Amino acid sequence: MNNIVSLSGGKDSTAMLLIMIEKKIKVGHIVFFDTGWEYPGMIEHIDRLENYIGREIIRLKYKISFDESIKKWGFPSFKRRWCTDRKVKTINKYCKKYKPFIQWIGFSYDECKRIKKTIGYCYPLIDWKITEEDALKYCYDKGFDWGGLYEHFRRVSCWCCPLQPLKELKALWKNFPEYWQKLIEMQKQSTYQFRLDYTLEQLDEKFRREENYYQLDILEDNK
Repeated sequence: MNNIVSLSGGKDSTAMLLIMIEKKIKVGHIVFFDTGWEYPGMIEHIDRLENYIGREIIRLKYKISFDESIKKWGFPSFKRRWCTDRKVKTINKYCKKYKPFIQWIGFSYDECKRIKKTIGYCYPLIDWKITEEDALKYCYDKGFDWGGLYEHFRRVSCWCCPLQPLKELKALWKNFPEYWQKLIEMQKQSTYQFRLDYTLEQLDEKFRREENYYQLDILEDNK
Protein backbone atom coordinates (compact mmCIF):
# COMPACT_ATOMS: atom_id res chain seq x y z
CA MET A 1 0.00 0.00 0.00
CA ASN A 2 1.41 3.40 -1.01
CA ASN A 3 0.96 6.19 1.54
CA ILE A 4 0.75 9.41 -0.47
CA VAL A 5 0.89 12.64 1.54
CA SER A 6 -1.18 15.47 0.07
CA LEU A 7 0.82 18.48 1.25
CA SER A 8 -0.85 21.88 0.96
CA GLY A 9 2.18 23.39 2.70
CA GLY A 10 0.18 24.96 5.51
CA LYS A 11 0.52 24.28 9.22
CA ASP A 12 -1.82 21.26 9.32
CA SER A 13 -0.39 19.24 6.44
CA THR A 14 3.15 20.16 7.49
CA ALA A 15 2.51 18.95 11.05
CA MET A 16 0.89 15.79 9.67
CA LEU A 17 3.95 14.95 7.56
CA LEU A 18 6.44 15.64 10.34
CA ILE A 19 4.48 13.58 12.86
CA MET A 20 4.16 10.71 10.38
CA ILE A 21 7.94 10.70 10.05
CA GLU A 22 8.35 10.88 13.84
CA LYS A 23 5.98 7.94 14.25
CA LYS A 24 7.93 6.07 11.58
CA ILE A 25 4.85 5.73 9.39
CA LYS A 26 5.98 4.74 5.93
CA VAL A 27 5.70 7.68 3.53
CA GLY A 28 5.64 6.80 -0.15
CA HIS A 29 5.18 10.05 -2.09
CA ILE A 30 4.73 13.65 -0.94
CA VAL A 31 2.86 15.83 -3.43
CA PHE A 32 2.41 19.59 -3.42
CA PHE A 33 0.16 21.32 -5.96
CA ASP A 34 1.71 24.59 -7.09
CA THR A 35 -1.01 27.01 -8.23
CA GLY A 36 1.45 29.80 -9.01
CA TRP A 37 -0.46 31.96 -6.53
CA GLU A 38 1.42 31.03 -3.39
CA TYR A 39 3.22 33.59 -1.27
CA PRO A 40 7.02 33.46 -1.63
CA GLY A 41 7.11 32.47 2.04
CA MET A 42 5.16 29.33 1.19
CA ILE A 43 7.52 28.27 -1.58
CA GLU A 44 10.48 28.92 0.70
CA HIS A 45 8.74 26.80 3.34
CA ILE A 46 8.35 23.88 0.93
CA ASP A 47 12.05 24.12 0.05
CA ARG A 48 13.05 24.21 3.73
CA LEU A 49 10.75 21.32 4.57
CA GLU A 50 12.19 19.25 1.74
CA ASN A 51 15.73 19.85 3.04
CA TYR A 52 14.66 19.17 6.62
CA ILE A 53 13.13 15.75 5.93
CA GLY A 54 15.67 14.80 3.27
CA ARG A 55 12.93 13.70 0.91
CA GLU A 56 11.68 14.94 -2.45
CA ILE A 57 8.42 16.88 -2.41
CA ILE A 58 6.87 16.40 -5.82
CA ARG A 59 5.57 19.68 -7.27
CA LEU A 60 2.46 19.24 -9.42
CA LYS A 61 0.99 21.84 -11.76
CA TYR A 62 -2.06 21.98 -13.96
CA LYS A 63 -1.49 21.94 -17.72
CA ILE A 64 -2.88 25.48 -18.04
CA SER A 65 -1.54 28.14 -15.65
CA PHE A 66 -4.03 29.58 -13.20
CA ASP A 67 -3.21 33.07 -14.46
CA GLU A 68 -4.36 32.01 -17.93
CA SER A 69 -7.42 30.35 -16.42
CA ILE A 70 -8.43 33.63 -14.81
CA LYS A 71 -8.75 35.17 -18.27
CA LYS A 72 -11.01 32.37 -19.47
CA TRP A 73 -12.96 31.35 -16.39
CA GLY A 74 -12.77 34.43 -14.18
CA PHE A 75 -12.09 34.41 -10.47
CA PRO A 76 -13.20 31.32 -8.53
CA SER A 77 -16.31 31.63 -6.38
CA PHE A 78 -18.31 29.46 -3.99
CA LYS A 79 -20.30 28.18 -6.98
CA ARG A 80 -17.35 27.96 -9.37
CA ARG A 81 -14.41 26.62 -7.40
CA TRP A 82 -12.56 25.51 -10.51
CA CYS A 83 -9.22 26.05 -8.75
CA THR A 84 -9.96 23.43 -6.07
CA ASP A 85 -11.42 21.08 -8.64
CA ARG A 86 -8.25 21.20 -10.77
CA LYS A 87 -6.04 20.76 -7.73
CA VAL A 88 -7.93 17.68 -6.51
CA LYS A 89 -8.13 16.11 -9.97
CA THR A 90 -4.42 16.67 -10.62
CA ILE A 91 -3.41 15.07 -7.30
CA ASN A 92 -5.84 12.18 -7.77
CA LYS A 93 -4.52 11.54 -11.28
CA TYR A 94 -1.00 11.34 -9.88
CA CYS A 95 -2.07 8.99 -7.07
CA LYS A 96 -3.83 6.57 -9.43
CA LYS A 97 -0.47 5.67 -10.94
CA TYR A 98 0.48 4.08 -7.61
CA LYS A 99 -2.51 1.86 -6.82
CA PRO A 100 -3.23 0.65 -4.27
CA PHE A 101 -2.75 3.87 -2.33
CA ILE A 102 -4.00 5.81 0.67
CA GLN A 103 -4.02 9.59 0.39
CA TRP A 104 -3.15 11.26 3.70
CA ILE A 105 -5.01 14.55 4.15
CA GLY A 106 -4.12 17.19 6.77
CA PHE A 107 -7.54 18.15 8.10
CA SER A 108 -7.24 19.25 11.72
CA TYR A 109 -9.37 18.03 14.62
CA ASP A 110 -11.34 21.30 14.30
CA GLU A 111 -12.45 20.15 10.85
CA CYS A 112 -14.11 16.84 11.70
CA LYS A 113 -17.24 17.82 9.77
CA ARG A 114 -15.26 18.19 6.53
CA ILE A 115 -14.21 14.58 6.27
CA LYS A 116 -15.94 11.89 4.26
CA LYS A 117 -15.26 8.34 5.29
CA THR A 118 -14.16 7.24 1.85
CA ILE A 119 -11.92 4.31 1.07
CA GLY A 120 -8.47 5.51 0.04
CA TYR A 121 -8.35 8.60 2.27
CA CYS A 122 -6.87 9.03 5.73
CA TYR A 123 -7.18 11.99 8.14
CA PRO A 124 -4.59 11.35 10.86
CA LEU A 125 -4.73 14.73 12.62
CA ILE A 126 -8.37 14.02 13.43
CA ASP A 127 -7.48 10.58 14.76
CA TRP A 128 -4.67 12.16 16.81
CA LYS A 129 -7.00 14.99 17.96
CA ILE A 130 -4.57 17.67 16.81
CA THR A 131 -6.20 21.09 16.41
CA GLU A 132 -5.10 23.95 14.16
CA GLU A 133 -3.56 25.66 17.20
CA ASP A 134 -1.70 22.46 18.13
CA ALA A 135 -0.42 22.07 14.57
CA LEU A 136 0.87 25.63 14.35
CA LYS A 137 2.65 25.40 17.70
CA TYR A 138 4.19 22.09 16.68
CA CYS A 139 5.54 23.60 13.45
CA TYR A 140 6.84 26.69 15.24
CA ASP A 141 8.62 24.44 17.73
CA LYS A 142 10.29 22.69 14.80
CA GLY A 143 11.50 26.04 13.45
CA PHE A 144 9.01 26.53 10.62
CA ASP A 145 7.38 29.97 10.54
CA TRP A 146 6.51 30.62 6.86
CA GLY A 147 8.30 33.95 7.01
CA GLY A 148 5.67 35.27 9.43
CA LEU A 149 2.62 34.61 7.21
CA TYR A 150 0.59 33.17 10.09
CA GLU A 151 1.04 36.43 11.98
CA HIS A 152 -1.27 38.02 9.39
CA PHE A 153 -3.42 35.19 8.07
CA ARG A 154 -5.34 32.19 9.38
CA ARG A 155 -4.88 30.47 6.03
CA VAL A 156 -1.77 30.88 3.91
CA SER A 157 -2.75 29.33 0.61
CA CYS A 158 -3.52 31.38 -2.53
CA TRP A 159 -3.00 35.09 -1.83
CA CYS A 160 -5.61 36.10 -4.43
CA CYS A 161 -8.45 33.86 -3.21
CA PRO A 162 -11.76 35.80 -3.31
CA LEU A 163 -13.21 33.45 -0.69
CA GLN A 164 -11.00 34.90 2.04
CA PRO A 165 -12.75 36.81 4.83
CA LEU A 166 -12.49 40.59 4.62
CA LYS A 167 -10.14 40.61 7.61
CA GLU A 168 -7.57 38.61 5.65
CA LEU A 169 -8.04 40.65 2.50
CA LYS A 170 -7.32 43.73 4.55
CA ALA A 171 -4.14 42.06 5.82
CA LEU A 172 -3.17 41.47 2.19
CA TRP A 173 -3.93 45.11 1.34
CA LYS A 174 -1.93 46.39 4.31
CA ASN A 175 1.07 44.06 4.40
CA PHE A 176 1.49 43.03 0.77
CA PRO A 177 0.58 46.09 -1.33
CA GLU A 178 2.44 44.68 -4.33
CA TYR A 179 0.05 41.72 -4.40
CA TRP A 180 -2.93 44.01 -3.97
CA GLN A 181 -1.84 45.90 -7.08
CA LYS A 182 -1.38 42.63 -8.93
CA LEU A 183 -4.90 41.65 -7.87
CA ILE A 184 -6.21 44.84 -9.47
CA GLU A 185 -4.40 43.91 -12.69
CA MET A 186 -5.88 40.40 -12.55
CA GLN A 187 -9.35 41.90 -12.22
CA LYS A 188 -8.86 43.62 -15.56
CA GLN A 189 -8.29 40.21 -17.14
CA SER A 190 -11.22 38.47 -15.47
CA THR A 191 -14.73 38.13 -16.88
CA TYR A 192 -16.11 37.98 -13.32
CA GLN A 193 -15.87 40.48 -10.50
CA PHE A 194 -13.47 39.48 -7.70
CA ARG A 195 -16.29 39.47 -5.13
CA LEU A 196 -20.04 40.02 -5.34
CA ASP A 197 -20.27 42.20 -2.22
CA TYR A 198 -17.47 44.68 -3.02
CA THR A 199 -15.39 45.76 -5.97
CA LEU A 200 -11.66 46.03 -5.38
CA GLU A 201 -11.99 49.82 -5.55
CA GLN A 202 -14.63 49.74 -2.82
CA LEU A 203 -12.47 47.47 -0.69
CA ASP A 204 -9.50 49.75 -1.17
CA GLU A 205 -11.56 52.70 0.03
CA LYS A 206 -13.05 50.70 2.91
CA PHE A 207 -9.65 49.52 4.16
CA ARG A 208 -8.11 52.96 3.78
CA ARG A 209 -10.96 54.56 5.75
CA GLU A 210 -10.72 51.94 8.52
CA GLU A 211 -6.97 52.43 8.76
CA ASN A 212 -7.37 56.21 8.99
CA TYR A 213 -9.90 55.81 11.80
CA TYR A 214 -7.52 53.44 13.56
CA GLN A 215 -4.67 55.93 13.32
CA LEU A 216 -6.91 58.73 14.64
CA ASP A 217 -7.90 56.55 17.60
CA ILE A 218 -4.23 55.98 18.40
CA LEU A 219 -3.55 59.74 18.29
CA GLU A 220 -6.51 60.39 20.59
CA ASP A 221 -5.33 57.75 23.03
CA ASN A 222 -1.84 59.26 23.11
CA LYS A 223 -3.04 62.77 23.92
